Amino acid sequence: MGIFGKKKTSAKKQTLQEKIVNRTSNVVHLTHNDLDAAGSDAICRMVFGEELVTLFSSVNRFEWFIAQVAGCNGKGDTLVISDLGYQKGIEDKVRKAHAAGWNIRWFDHHKWTDEEKARVTPYVESLTVDTSRCATGVLCHSLKPEQSYAEEVARVVCDYDLWKHEDKRSAVLGIVTSGSSNLKLIRDKLAQGIIIDDEVQSIFDRIEREKNKCIKKSLRAAKIHDGKYKIAVMPSYGYPSETAAEVRKILGTDIELLVFDNGKFSIRSVPDISHLIAREFNGGGHPNASGGNLGYGWKEKALFKIFRHVSKRKEFLSVAEKF
Repeated sequence: MGIFGKKKTSAKKQTLQEKIVNRTSNVVHLTHNDLDAAGSDAICRMVFGEELVTLFSSVNRFEWFIAQVAGCNGKGDTLVISDLGYQKGIEDKVRKAHAAGWNIRWFDHHKWTDEEKARVTPYVESLTVDTSRCATGVLCHSLKPEQSYAEEVARVVCDYDLWKHEDKRSAVLGIVTSGSSNLKLIRDKLAQGIIIDDEVQSIFDRIEREKNKCIKKSLRAAKIHDGKYKIAVMPSYGYPSETAAEVRKILGTDIELLVFDNGKFSIRSVPDISHLIAREFNGGGHPNASGGNLGYGWKEKALFKIFRHVSKRKEFLSVAEKF
């Protein structure tokens, strides 16, 4: 309260476009919202400095974020896109961003067809696609930051994102960044070459207890379908990658479908078909780990909320059997 009893008004929070317009750096970085995105942004900050504007986006909001950038005068500045793959029609938004004066450099590690690359190439300064690395690794290899620890950061992030699981530290970072609230914290530490410290370990220990409860709940609700593939269909309570790995270890499944209460899903698979299945449901991703949307309406959402019933699983199973 003020001295005359009036409530103080807090400073108005900047809108996304105001944040872009008022940038003090000549680089805006649009990336995903997971560990690989945090690593990618760390590499960008090593190269371009701490003042760059970072936009963390889900796959589903990628088009919206590009539209926001396209609505701002680029003034010849650089828009770096990382860890976000091609989406149908995205070239129209990219074209508008290019027309608005943005120089676009796109770094990705998802699968692209030659046709998809051809649709985007006219509007970007560069398009780098390398499926052998994670996005952090692609940026590190391409931008070559001067910091001696950059390659170690990329290696640890790739260990988790590419499901290698050879470095125990990567699993800790993966769990900690499973909640978007910790993305900037981990990004800042990685940018300084810090992989794990006491703060990160403490967050991990707390989340680990919660994660184990979530995995058990998904396991209890899992429905197994034997056909061309052994598929586990289950509600997700968070931690899809870790849940899928545990389900596969216990139940010996080939494909794990984890569905959220809004109809969005994560899929993990032994055969290289996750991205193909996801594309049939307005999604995409990697051959062994992708995401999409089953398109739930109010009825399906209610069934999920009340009974944890996964609707439209038959449609999903039918698509999976095609590949």
